[in-house]
Amino acid sequence: MANEANLLQNFIDSSNANIYLKDEQGRLLMVNRRVAEMFKVSKEQIIGKNNHDLIPKEEADRIRAHDSKVTEAGTPLTFKETVTLTDGQHTFTSHKFPVSVEGSPNAVGGISIEITDSE
Repeated sequence: MANEANLLQNFIDSSNANIYLKDEQGRLLMVNRRVAEMFKVSKEQIIGKNNHDLIPKEEADRIRAHDSKVTEAGTPLTFKETVTLTDGQHTFTSHKFPVSVEGSPNAVGGISIEITDSE
């Protein structure tokens, strides 16, 4: 089983998309390499944090509302999300979906692909 977990982590770390899993309180349970690089921290440092720990409140509230919509709908949804980082604003298409953790669909998984204009 540990080999499967390592294989999965290596797989998601190879992606240039941001891949993450959040619990019902919005805390990060798992992230890939790209998420950690975006926030300029290690993967270990970002686990347990939520959007309010990482980005401005208004943006964090909006993303948390998107996560809640996914949980309430019980189905995958797609959103356009903008966040402010140390180097400016970044825009993503975020595909979010409910994930069962310990038998209950109480988590939200996401794959966010940056679509920021490079002009």
